[in-house]
Amino acid sequence: MLNLLTNKLLIMNNDTVKEIDVLYMARKTRFLGIAILLGVFLVFVFGILVSKDNINKDLEYINYFSFIFCVALCASSVFLKKKLFQKVTLQNAATQYLNSHVLPFGLCDLGGLICIMSNLFINQNLVLAAAGFLITAAAIVFNFPKDDDYLKLRS
Repeated sequence: MLNLLTNKLLIMNNDTVKEIDVLYMARKTRFLGIAILLGVFLVFVFGILVSKDNINKDLEYINYFSFIFCVALCASSVFLKKKLFQKVTLQNAATQYLNSHVLPFGLCDLGGLICIMSNLFINQNLVLAAAGFLITAAAIVFNFPKDDDYLKLRS
């Protein structure tokens, strides 16, 4: 029994096991980011296909407001990811690593969807909708887990 407990402790404290845990969480996080990006892309494509002759000059201010909102949320998601990632250590990497990416992904998703929906469904403005999609996609890709995250956690 003691030998089994000793082996379990040796395995749990091994740096290789912790590195594999971080890499596994990075893969799950990257998959989540790709799924969110695919959802935003599908809303954008279907919005382009559906929006025809939906131009209301009285509601043009909503287009600009939603685009500014999208840029603000995507920019703040980058800073939020950096702030949340500072709290991740090797001891709590299994739980905190994914959490440090989910909220920034959610902010990008929220900003992008509001921009796309308002610029395609409320008042058609393809330029602002495409710009909002591109900014959202860039922010989500920028918030993807990096290959050197384990090295940052170890130091």
